[in-house]
This record gives sequence, structure tokens and C-alpha cells, in this order.
Amino acid sequence: MTTSPRQSVALIDLAVESHASRPRWETATRRLDGLTLLEWSIRRLAEATLVDAIVITGPSNLRSSLANACLCHARWIPSVLPTPSQRAAEIADAMNADWMLHVHPGCPFLDPALIDRLVARGLSQSQCDFVGFSVPAAPNFSLQRLGLVAEMSSSTGLSKILEEGLSEDPMDVPQLVRLHQDAFRCMWIPLPQQLRSDSLQFSLETEEDWDRAGTYMELVGEDISWQRLAAVASHPRAKTPR
Repeated sequence: MTTSPRQSVALIDLAVESHASRPRWETATRRLDGLTLLEWSIRRLAEATLVDAIVITGPSNLRSSLANACLCHARWIPSVLPTPSQRAAEIADAMNADWMLHVHPGCPFLDPALIDRLVARGLSQSQCDFVGFSVPAAPNFSLQRLGLVAEMSSSTGLSKILEEGLSEDPMDVPQLVRLHQDAFRCMWIPLPQQLRSDSLQFSLETEEDWDRAGTYMELVGEDISWQRLAAVASHPRAKTPR
């Protein structure tokens, strides 16, 4: 039984394999300024006007790890399926979603305006399988390291992953699509010029990243926009961990 149609659903998959020192779910449940990174992600997504629903998934035994997190804007849907693309396709079907946003819960500064820009482009291009940000002059630029954006696949794009026999791969959906771009209809949105620097990192991986994020919080105050973050990242105080 499916729900009423939802054009865009943000998906936070806590079971995606991580190359960092901690599993993704463990990073997501660490706290910064009183909130877990998962709560930060949910709050930032809730500010995006074009996101219709937020879903968190992973194996059912992760639910206990989320006991102290406030999921008020999100729905927990556990999955027994083994790969990210299989889980995304399952949830897209359960939520009757046209588009699935793939969100990494490793950045407390996920930007609602950039999310809305992504979704708006997808909604205007119904024939696309995938929409993502890019740096035209630097095809290997790491969006995950930057941490401010998400990427988005259509329900037909997810079906194509299954049909092409790619769904057994343990890669996250954006990585999988980028690796097999020729098999999909992709649309790339140029990343704002101010964010096209390898020196910018807002995702939290190392302890230095966490210290730097705390400094960013102090410097930006209530204006947690990508423009303000890009500006404070060049501040001398922001470059030196506390």
C-alpha cells in the first residue's frame, strides 16, 4: 500500500558504508552545540521549502541508537535490504516519491537554499535520472567533503539501477551514478563560485573538523547560510582549531 504522491523525499541512510574512522550512524549520533548531527540535518532539511518528507533508514537495530535524537520532522523506516540503492528504491516506492534526495548526515551546515535549488531543477526536468552539483573545471571536486549539498535521483533512475544490475554494489547512490554516468540521464548544476575551493570543508570527519565547526558556529551566529559560511571560513580564527 502506497501513500499519497510526494514529489521529493530526503533520505538519510545510516547504513551506507563509511571510509571514515567511524560508521555513518555513529557520526550521525555525535553531538555538536547540543544537537546530534542527525538532528542538525533534519532541521536544515525542514527549512527547505521543496522537500516534502524526510526519511531515515537503516537496519532495525539502529533504532535504539537514535533514542536520544529528536526526529520530529523525520520518519524512521527500517530496511532489511543490503545496499543503499536497494533501500532507496524500496523507500521511494513506499513513499510514492518522484525524487529521492541522498543526504549525508555528516554536516550540520546543510544549506536549505542549495537543497531547494537542486529540487527545483529536478522537478523541472522530469526525464532526468539524477541531478547533482558540479565544478565544471574540477570534475573530481568532493561534494561530500564540502558537506553543504545533497544529490538527487528520480524514481525512474533508481529503477534503472535495479534493471542494469548495479544494485548489488555497496556504494551510495550518488557515487554509483557518477561511476556509471553513461547509463543515466544526468543534469549537473554548477556549484556557486564562492564554494569552488578545495580548502573549504564543512563535513565533520576528524576531531579538528569538529573543533573548526564549533568555531564556525560562534562566528556565524544565527545566519547559517552558505554565503556566510564561505565568508567566515577565510577568517583567521576559523582556520585554527581551538
